[in-house]
Amino acid sequence: MTSPKLVLHPPDERGRRQVGYEGLVLGTADRPSDVVGLLRQAGVDHPEALDLSDPEVAEWRGVGPEGWAESPP
Repeated sequence: MTSPKLVLHPPDERGRRQVGYEGLVLGTADRPSDVVGLLRQAGVDHPEALDLSDPEVAEWRGVGPEGWAESPP
């Protein structure tokens, strides 16, 4: 198994996650749709089709995808 290109860092005190892709910091995200937007801006084709819960696609640090429930709207 190869390392995922997408890394979602632990949430900060406001629930925001730093998002990295291929070793570059893309920005911060409050929700999964923000991750898709950041990937789109980085030139990733069809980021909405990525399964962010797949460990081969995304490495979640701290809490996993279920951590979004606590994020602000």
